[in-house]
Amino acid sequence: MEKKYQVFISSTYTDLIEERQIVVEGVLNAGHIPAGMESFKAGSSQEDTIKDWIKASDIYVLVLGPRYGSLNKDMVSYTQWEYNLAKEYQKPMFAIVLSNDYINKMVQNGRILPTELETSKAEYIAFKEEVMETLVVQIDHPAEIRGGISDSIRDIERKRPEDLEGWIKGSYLNELEELRKENKELSSDLMNRQSEVIGMQKKAKPVKDDYIGDFSFDAIREVLEASVITEEQFDDAIRELETKKNEYFSSDTEYDGYISSISSTRGSSALQYFVYSRPRLLAKQFQKPKDNPLDKIINDNFVSLWEQYSLVVKQVVVSGINLSGTNFKLTQYGMKFIGMLDIFSVENEK
Repeated sequence: MEKKYQVFISSTYTDLIEERQIVVEGVLNAGHIPAGMESFKAGSSQEDTIKDWIKASDIYVLVLGPRYGSLNKDMVSYTQWEYNLAKEYQKPMFAIVLSNDYINKMVQNGRILPTELETSKAEYIAFKEEVMETLVVQIDHPAEIRGGISDSIRDIERKRPEDLEGWIKGSYLNELEELRKENKELSSDLMNRQSEVIGMQKKAKPVKDDYIGDFSFDAIREVLEASVITEEQFDDAIRELETKKNEYFSSDTEYDGYISSISSTRGSSALQYFVYSRPRLLAKQFQKPKDNPLDKIINDNFVSLWEQYSLVVKQVVVSGINLSGTNFKLTQYGMKFIGMLDIFSVENEK
C-alpha cells in the first residue's frame, strides 16, 4: 500500500532559497510531503513548534551550504540544533552537502558575498565533519539534487522501513477496515477449528496420525524453518531489481509500493512466511510470484517448498471469459498442516 512520508527540510534560509525549492520539488516528485520551519524567525518562541514538526516527520533532510547560520542562546546554530533534535528522536536522515565548487559558483554568481561565507569557521567545520558520517549526497550542480532526494528516500525505505510510519490515502481506510474484518472472521473461524481439532485430538486413537501426505508434520515444519531468505540475499535481489525495475514496473511509485509490501520476507523462513500468508491462502488470494529477481527468490525458497509438500496448489483465476492471473490455494494437506501448527503452538505455550 502506497505511503507518503513527511520529510522535514532543514537549512540556513536566505543563502539557500533556490536549493530549498529544488529539494521541496524533489520530495513532491517522489510522492511525499515536504515540511520545514527555517522560514520562521529564529527564536525560543518557535522551538516547541519546530520540535513538534520534527517529531511528527518520518524523515529529516539537511541541506548544508556556505553558512553555519544564526545562533541560539546555547551558541549553536538553529540548523545544527534541528539536526541534533532529529538525531535525538532517532529519525531516519540524510544530507545534501554542497561541494566547494558549488559554493564558489554561488560567490561568482553574486548569490552570496565572500564576507558572508562561514565555511572556515570552527563551528561549521566541526558540524560538517559530523554530518559527513551520515547518509550524504555531495552536490556539484543543482540538477543533481532531485535525484539525490529520490535515491536517499528509497535507500531509507529499504533499510529502515520499521521507522517510517507515513500517511495513506483516506480511500485506503475502507479497504484496510475490510481486511481487518476479514482477518478477524478468519481468525475466529481458525480458533473454532483449533478448538475442534484439539477436542478431536483428545479422543483420537492412541497411534496418532501426524503425517501430511508422505511426510511427518515435524519433518515438513523443520524443512520450512530451515529455508530462510537472508538479509544479504534480499538486499542482493533488491540491487539486481533496481537495475531492471523499468522491465517490471510502470513507475517508481509502483516499484516503491512493491518493495514496501514485500519487505516482511527479509530474514524470514518459509514457515514464517506461510503463517504470515495464511489469511490470503485461506481466501485463495495469494498470488503466484512474478518473474522479477526478488519474487524469484521467494518462489525458490518458499513457494516451491509449499508445492513440494503439497500444501498449496495453483489455481487459475478467470475473469469473464479471460484468464486474469494465477493464485495459490491450500490443499487438504495444507489445511491439515495449519491445524497441526496451531496445536503445536498451543502445546508449546503450556
